[in-house]
Amino acid sequence: VNSWSDEFLKPPVSKEMEGKYGRYAKYSDPALSKVDTTEEVVLNTYPEGTKQGRIEVTRPLKEFDACMWDEKFFRKNILKPKIPDSQMDKGRVTDYALNSVLLGFAIYIARYVLLPVWYVGQPRMSMVAMMNIEAEIGEMEDKQCKTVVWRGKPIYVYKRSAKQMKDVQDVPMSQLKHPETDESRFTGKMDHAVVIAICTHLGCIPIPNDGLFGGFFCPCHGSHYDASGRIRQGPAPLNLEVPPYKWISDSAVYLGK
Repeated sequence: VNSWSDEFLKPPVSKEMEGKYGRYAKYSDPALSKVDTTEEVVLNTYPEGTKQGRIEVTRPLKEFDACMWDEKFFRKNILKPKIPDSQMDKGRVTDYALNSVLLGFAIYIARYVLLPVWYVGQPRMSMVAMMNIEAEIGEMEDKQCKTVVWRGKPIYVYKRSAKQMKDVQDVPMSQLKHPETDESRFTGKMDHAVVIAICTHLGCIPIPNDGLFGGFFCPCHGSHYDASGRIRQGPAPLNLEVPPYKWISDSAVYLGK
């Protein structure tokens, strides 16, 4: 190695060596192949060579440091003959096929090694199936409440009367512990309130059509909600939560994202 390019860059391509010995010899130096091929010349037996590069028959065989074959034997039995390009392409295709099979086996084995680790943090399939549901509500009368189970939670679908609609819309925001307008809570059929039936105080189930404001009442600790599910009186800090939903027909609601 005499320079940086000799160490890190590819050597020059020799068309002569490639044409004579095949594509694997294209980086070989032609000068290195010009050796005396007479039978008198034996590899690594030049008198001016280094001690490690010479073979002297007077030395014990166990002390030999270099190859002991003569050039004729080396070229006949050790040096691979040049093979046609078609055979080289065939070997390359065979290598690709074997590597592809091995890669396929590796992926197949990884499926049983890595996927169980990924499955550990995933929800149960029964919960996944309940993430998004369609519920057929049907026709409802004023102040009628129907319960739908979504993601393990009870959902109230409550039809409000015209008087209840007027009452919740006329309430000043200053009177609300958790100010929210009725229009910001519900979409689609505004006379239907869709709320998660879990009290925001300690997780009890409120009763519909009860309480001081004619909406929902939690008897456990006395939290009163209006017909919009907004907390009006009692220890509950927040309004009843509204799940993600949309009406897909006059009688069916879609729960989920």
